[in-house]
Amino acid sequence: MEFRVLTYFLAVAREENISRAAEALCITQPTLSRQLAELEDELGIKLLERGKRKTVLTDAGRLLRQRAEEITALTERTQQEFPADWGCDCR
Repeated sequence: MEFRVLTYFLAVAREENISRAAEALCITQPTLSRQLAELEDELGIKLLERGKRKTVLTDAGRLLRQRAEEITALTERTQQEFPADWGCDCR
């Protein structure tokens, strides 16, 4: 499971619409739909109920949203703990 795909999933959960989420992410709707389908295949469970106008999270989708929000928050906190001015002396 890739972090990027989790951010895509969160955008769909937030927008409740795949087309609007794709627009917000600056990617095409078919690309986003494919990524979501691959995520569902990888996890072996349906995450979204896709309607014409609205996309709704399943119970599994709600759990993944919670975990993805936790992962995103932890990632952001970790990045803040490592200031860019520390530099790298890796030679």
